[in-house]
Amino acid sequence: MSTTAPQSFSLSLRSYSGQVELHQHDFHQIVLPQSGSMEIEVDGRGGKVDASQGVVISAGARHAFLANTRNRFLVLDVATDRGDAQKSTVASLEPLGDKRFFALRPDVRHLLDYASSNGSRLIGSLTMVESWSRLLLGSLLQPEVARDDPGQFILARALAYIEQHLSSALTVPDIARNAGTSERRLYVLFGQHLNTTPFSHIANLRLNLAIDLLRQTSLSIIEIAHRAGYADQSALTHALKKARHLTPAVVRKHLRDH
Repeated sequence: MSTTAPQSFSLSLRSYSGQVELHQHDFHQIVLPQSGSMEIEVDGRGGKVDASQGVVISAGARHAFLANTRNRFLVLDVATDRGDAQKSTVASLEPLGDKRFFALRPDVRHLLDYASSNGSRLIGSLTMVESWSRLLLGSLLQPEVARDDPGQFILARALAYIEQHLSSALTVPDIARNAGTSERRLYVLFGQHLNTTPFSHIANLRLNLAIDLLRQTSLSIIEIAHRAGYADQSALTHALKKARHLTPAVVRKHLRDH
């Protein structure tokens, strides 16, 4: 976890397992999805943090989590007691506290994509955390997309289906059918909201999953390759080299060295 002077923000990547009992804290917290989903209750109001939405937990709000599947979330803590320098930051979050759950619009998704690709570098830099966090707050304070916009929820269904089937052979027709849309519309939505294509998004998720498994488990590389949707170990190695200039062995060696 990293904070900035004068310690306005603290940004971290977290995974949750099982149930986190009802509790509260004296800082604001914004929870955004990286992978998987989590049920959450905030002041008696239930919802889910998943591919379609995040949540703001205001200071003092009683909340609990329930997560039963593999997950990863980006968590931003915003201090409320750092003196006059923080008053504008605290005040800016007040409109968010009323709605709690918020849709992940394109600008927020772009910030999430950046965090996903630059996680350790971002979290390890006080200056980058400060800049990224203020961009996020600025995006969240913009007028929200109409909740009856069907594209937002079609895309969320597509993203959820992809995450649930990463280890399988995914095709655009299958994704479109399960999201309730056409292939052409699916490409349009990915371009409009994520500035990418379905296949590029899948490739990025598979690499992220493989890297997480290499770092967090002792599974064999061939098992990790299969779980991340690769035909074999050589396919995973080729993809890692091409996209991230890494190999499975290098990822694991880096973990041992740290």
